[in-house]
Amino acid sequence: MAKKHKKTPDEKAVLMKQKKQQRRAKRKKEAKENPAAEEIYQDDRFFFIAGYTSGGAPYGVTWEEMGLNPWEDLEEDD
Repeated sequence: MAKKHKKTPDEKAVLMKQKKQQRRAKRKKEAKENPAAEEIYQDDRFFFIAGYTSGGAPYGVTWEEMGLNPWEDLEEDD
């Protein structure tokens, strides 16, 4: 039975970078194919989630910064 090759930290970094590029390309392709599928990203803390840090934490505009309570309806001017 052959021994399994352990990847070096450099090999792991290259693989992670390739996977990240593949995920980005896939999301970009999906967005181009179906632009109407874009959603407004919100949660109980953020009115608008602009993106996520590399650690997975969201960032964007909070409900408090907008002067609103979470899930409050926006007033529309006619």
